[in-house]
Amino acid sequence: MDPATLKKNFEEQIATTDKQIKELEENLTKAKEYKIKLTGGLETLGLLEGEGAAPEGEPTPPTE
Repeated sequence: MDPATLKKNFEEQIATTDKQIKELEENLTKAKEYKIKLTGGLETLGLLEGEGAAPEGEPTPPTE
């Protein structure tokens, strides 16, 4: 394989890899956002069920 052909092949592989990296980064961002939403949903369910502390700024009810 001559150097010009090899160089062209490498440049094509770099372009393909750059495209794949961009797609993977976008998917990673979407997955992280989805995880945050799921975590928020779990926290909300916990509050509805009376688990955990009251949100900041709200007094906790007295226990007797």
